[in-house]
Amino acid sequence: MMRKYFTYALLFGFPLFGCQNTITGQTAYEQNWMELEKENKARSFDSDIQLTADELSLDKKLFQLRNQFFAETEKQKIPIYNSSFNEIKPLIEKTKIFSILQSMPKGGLLHTHSGGVTDVKWVITAARKYKECYVYDQKDNDPFIFGQLAFFENGKVPKGFVNLDKKLNSDANFEKKLQELLILKRDNLCSYTNYWIEFEKRFKRISLLLPYRPFFKEYYMKGFRDLMKDKVQHVEIRFIFDELYDFQHGKYPLKTSISDLQDIVKEIHHSDPQFSLKLIYSSFKFLDPKSIEKQLETAFELKKEFPDMISGFDLVADEAAGNRIHSFQQNWEKLNELSKKYGVDMPLFLHAGESTSVFNKNVLDISLLDNRRIGHGLNLIYFPKTMELIKSQNKLVEVSPISNQVLGYVSDMRNHPARVLLSNGIQCSINSDDPSVYGYEGLSYDFWVAFMYWELDVKALKKLVFNSVNYSSLNKDEQKKATEYLNKQWADFVQKTNSTL
Repeated sequence: MMRKYFTYALLFGFPLFGCQNTITGQTAYEQNWMELEKENKARSFDSDIQLTADELSLDKKLFQLRNQFFAETEKQKIPIYNSSFNEIKPLIEKTKIFSILQSMPKGGLLHTHSGGVTDVKWVITAARKYKECYVYDQKDNDPFIFGQLAFFENGKVPKGFVNLDKKLNSDANFEKKLQELLILKRDNLCSYTNYWIEFEKRFKRISLLLPYRPFFKEYYMKGFRDLMKDKVQHVEIRFIFDELYDFQHGKYPLKTSISDLQDIVKEIHHSDPQFSLKLIYSSFKFLDPKSIEKQLETAFELKKEFPDMISGFDLVADEAAGNRIHSFQQNWEKLNELSKKYGVDMPLFLHAGESTSVFNKNVLDISLLDNRRIGHGLNLIYFPKTMELIKSQNKLVEVSPISNQVLGYVSDMRNHPARVLLSNGIQCSINSDDPSVYGYEGLSYDFWVAFMYWELDVKALKKLVFNSVNYSSLNKDEQKKATEYLNKQWADFVQKTNSTL
């Protein structure tokens, strides 16, 4: 009998023991899986954020709304992942999530440019009010391009320019045509266009408008009002300095731009005392080191006189066409010397890595310089050691998702490099870059794109919003006040949104 039982155990017992080991293995596997998930989350950029019960409730509601949206677009066979921003913009505006994000406090806009701030429809309407505003309506040539706007004194109008108001009155279709010339659209993600050439043409078409002092004041007042309407409380502009002028006094000193902007901010403070503004003095990558040396001197002179307005220095323009950051090494080495000379610091806020190529190595310079924030940083993911350094140095990447798509760096937004940066603990903020050039205002569209395509949650949204103040150029006292205001606005947003959903 015992032998019979032992035979049974040999035949059937060992498989049973093996089954028990499999179960034990599955349990260990499950534990390891959970531990690995925990460790991955701990590396994320928002790992330090703890949500309140109200924020967790809002998170569940937004999660459901996003799922409903994608289920509906799939049902209707809308190619949501293969469409450009221009194609889906009307669809975005109809979504419940977009209206929620419009009401969400966004903190600061840390990356935008002079010339790309204000709605182009308003630009045309405002410009035509001036009898001295003209438009070039001939074919492109060396000095001017078709659709270029400018102010001229009577009797000093170059050949090819016609009065803007008269042109709009005589040609019913010209206003729409002019709007299209001022907005850069990427209609087909697969078609080839040299977007940087078209992009720079948009800026050229309004470049002669902005230095006209009366228009300059209107332009920035409108731009700042629009941003505040979209719940942006702080703005930092990559500012190209030019001498303002009018036809009564001629040219004004370079610093007039700053004093005029200060006056605009003071006026805004009557209704919105929390609003703040900083300027990042910007020059161009295509200039030589000697020219940049002069630009840095000017930047230091202005910062010495306006230390609360000038926050730092940047070089802009197409990275594929301009000089490498490394080629200005001698300029960067003189920064300490200039700081001692003028008694102020000049941190860098350089554009770097606005590229999909591993041969563009501008991001390598960032970890070696006093460069507190990185403009775009798209190809940072190709340089793992540099990515580690930037994380350890606590430097922020200014991400502009819509700009990146329109300029051809990213097509399917689900594959945006920022997703890799965020999951690896690189701090980021959401920015609009040049919204008017891309045909929109404010910051809500960029947050919509990030939230929907990157599968963000309230925890991530909150971190991105507060990063825009914590990594801003505001001094400690300004930052404290800005954070207190933002905390209150965020709590109100969570409470009101929960009550309406």
